[in-house]
Amino acid sequence: MQEQKKKIAIIGAGPAGLAAAYRLVNNSNNEVVVYEASDAPGGMCKSIKLWDCTVDIGPHRFFSYDTRVNTLWLEVVQRKYKMVNRLTRIFYKNKFFFYPIQAFDALKKVGFFTATCCFFSYVKEKIMPCKLDGSFETWVTRRFGYKLYAMFFKTYSEKLWGIACADLDDAFASQRIKGLSMMEVVLNAFKLKKNEHKTLVDTFAYPIEGTGMVLVVVFECAISTNAL
Repeated sequence: MQEQKKKIAIIGAGPAGLAAAYRLVNNSNNEVVVYEASDAPGGMCKSIKLWDCTVDIGPHRFFSYDTRVNTLWLEVVQRKYKMVNRLTRIFYKNKFFFYPIQAFDALKKVGFFTATCCFFSYVKEKIMPCKLDGSFETWVTRRFGYKLYAMFFKTYSEKLWGIACADLDDAFASQRIKGLSMMEVVLNAFKLKKNEHKTLVDTFAYPIEGTGMVLVVVFECAISTNAL
């Protein structure tokens, strides 16, 4: 008996929505409809033209240990990408600090007194850890100490997401930062631990026409098969 054709609705033409539509269109004969509130696909990963340059909405870097994700990405991008060095920094008190935090870089730039305060704040969390309340704030404080959290995580995250860290769910922190902690940063600085944490990856694949190029290709593939 022939399987009945299904009509599938996907809400949001961001990376997840378009990837789902792309896979469904190519692996089945179902009708797929993607609904998007804005006037262009891409979501937070689109690229825009600004000052005669291509600018990404956010600093999105492609990196995955999942071979299925890598296969799909390469299927779309093909050879139109470069491996580039990662460089993300936070501007704090008129100085640029590497992000994620690099132990020696941070210690050199904050000065002896502030570095000492950060150290004792971290030790305090090891001896008398703060009570976890399900927030981004307590999750990060547990791993870095309140002083370092207030300097590098609080203002950055609140500016980026527009939500107070005390109100931001810790599930967000565990997804963004995962197993990264002060101890892992220090061990990585002294080369005492193999760098396996994706937050510390130094190079990544970047599409030559911006991250939005990937989504445009997926979108056009979906259009060509009457998916959207």
